[in-house]
Amino acid sequence: MIKGKKGAFSDLFIFMIVALAIVFICGVFIFIGGKATAEIHEKLDGTNYAGNENVTEIVDDTFGHVNQAYQSLYWISIMLIVGMVISIFIGSYLVTTKPIFFIPYAFIVIIAVVVSVGISNAYEMVIADPTMSSTFAGFIGANFILLNLPIWIAVIGIVGGIIMFVRMGSKEDQMYGGNPYG
Repeated sequence: MIKGKKGAFSDLFIFMIVALAIVFICGVFIFIGGKATAEIHEKLDGTNYAGNENVTEIVDDTFGHVNQAYQSLYWISIMLIVGMVISIFIGSYLVTTKPIFFIPYAFIVIIAVVVSVGISNAYEMVIADPTMSSTFAGFIGANFILLNLPIWIAVIGIVGGIIMFVRMGSKEDQMYGGNPYG
């Protein structure tokens, strides 16, 4: 058991920031990969620089495979976000807290929901921009979570709180000699 774990109160804010960063970074990689490949094809298609090799084939065999690999970022991003949700629940289980902290935890969840409204609205504006809208259209699961972020934060916060505060007087701590109140 991890002693002195104090992370459950800030996990919701870390989740929002990291989820948004993951989707933006993956989106930028996919966008730049596609743009770079298109530009290289536009400039070099039909030329023969390396003896008898066609540059189009070389580009497809190199950058084409990179772009295929970048396509997996669509589902990798959602798996990372789901993994963070699971880690919040595991972290809530590992934290033993005093009942007095229920009130501050409730306020933190409310503040996190309010902050998530602004993040969700800003994300909606970013993905509506015509420059990168086609790139972000592929993030089906991540878009669903980030566009409905206040609901997700409320559910994750409430479930995490239930896990954390229900466990505070469990028999497991008493059985192994631990003190459930600190």
